[in-house]
Amino acid sequence: MASPSGSGTSGPTLDLEKLIQSLPACKRCRDCRRGCDLALPKCRYIAELIDHVRRLTPQSGASPATSIATTQTSASSFRMKTESAVSDAHLHYEHYYADAGGSYRYLGSESCLLISPRLEPRHVRPLIKSEEDEFEGNLSWKKSAAKEWELLELYLESIQPVYPILDLSLPSGRYVSQDIPADLTPVEIFTLNMIYSISCYILPNTGNRHDPEHTWAPSGRLSYHQANSIKYRMLADDYYAKAMEHLETATVEPNMETLQAVLLLAIHSSFDPKSGNFGQQIALAARLAFDLKAKGDLQELPPNEVEVLWHMHMTIFSLENQDTDLCFDKTKPAEYQCSLFRLQNRYRKGDYLTKQQVKKFLPPLDEKAELLPIVRISLHMTHLLLNPCWGSAWHVLEAVVSLGGIHVFVTPHWVYRAGTVLIQNIPSIFGGNLIQLYSNALLVLELSSWKWPSSATLSASLADLMQHMKIKYRPDWSDKLQQGDVRI
Repeated sequence: MASPSGSGTSGPTLDLEKLIQSLPACKRCRDCRRGCDLALPKCRYIAELIDHVRRLTPQSGASPATSIATTQTSASSFRMKTESAVSDAHLHYEHYYADAGGSYRYLGSESCLLISPRLEPRHVRPLIKSEEDEFEGNLSWKKSAAKEWELLELYLESIQPVYPILDLSLPSGRYVSQDIPADLTPVEIFTLNMIYSISCYILPNTGNRHDPEHTWAPSGRLSYHQANSIKYRMLADDYYAKAMEHLETATVEPNMETLQAVLLLAIHSSFDPKSGNFGQQIALAARLAFDLKAKGDLQELPPNEVEVLWHMHMTIFSLENQDTDLCFDKTKPAEYQCSLFRLQNRYRKGDYLTKQQVKKFLPPLDEKAELLPIVRISLHMTHLLLNPCWGSAWHVLEAVVSLGGIHVFVTPHWVYRAGTVLIQNIPSIFGGNLIQLYSNALLVLELSSWKWPSSATLSASLADLMQHMKIKYRPDWSDKLQQGDVRI
């Protein structure tokens, strides 16, 4: 919440910015990378105190929080405010705040949003309404035993190797079968419906399956079409609602079943953030895992549950980015993915020397597509974070459109970041490659906007940045390259 401070013409000079930097509440907000929230008593009190002090100085000015609150003319506007603060004679800090959706946010000095011109939010009008009869009819044929087996298979192939939280050993894993038992327990019903719901977010990105034993019409990818994606999301909501009917029973005791249920909820939230509080779910899972580990140390858990608990620990670490040893073994996708996120975490929290050291542990790019698609995307995103050059951006924009790629709610951020890096290096990239990768970025952002509407603004902002860079560099291919509906 720092901004330029005034100083009196007489009396001792008050270093207001240094005082603000030392306040515990403000420090906590900076560490959490968020801006002032006047709904919080401490933030409101500090904002009022700063305004009072500045009114006593010749160069008075309102605190950022109250200024934004009083000058905002539209709740949907998106504006950027840059404020400088000098904490000592040698260091100069830039504080960036964005007003988005009526919320005042602290962006940080390295946010990729700072690169692009500011835009008004872009809203996407859905092509299909859920209440349409035809839409409901198309949903009904998808609900079949064959379709649910496909969803279960897809989860076991795509998610379970990376987040191995299911106990597939008998009798615990008896429901993980094409012939589902008739006497399912409430916990098993909850688990199956959560699996179906999660897989519905993945299925539109997979290829068609051609199994002669399947009597239903294969759906699979069915191209990157909006209607298909929306239908599967509606189907995911339906399965999720069925799972919620058994949530209380699935989480009644602090045991392995509850931990598995919480982690399934967290994985689901990575696709649908509005369905639950991702941070709280991970925190609860970490606490449960800690308590269960204590039981394991006392030999109160059977051996198979001890092994599953270790796998759940890796899932929590992957989702929470905790710090531990690294393992980049391609035959162990869960540990590989977990290590990538740990590497990202160390890089973000480290100083200059630590960041240089972290780069030495980074495995090479997966140019032969030997890793699972979800792990391959994470690897290339990690390269982009540690080495933000157009080569890293190239691999990210290639991986996100590869067959089987899994997109979660943070994927649009990475695609946008890769797109900005790519566009800023226009003189270094062959025009044919640029239009292909640029269209990849717009495609993913457009698809994401149907799931997470804010991605539409990122797409429009990226297009605006391209126009600015074309004016700046004036390439010879300007207005001559086209890929599908994209022309630059």
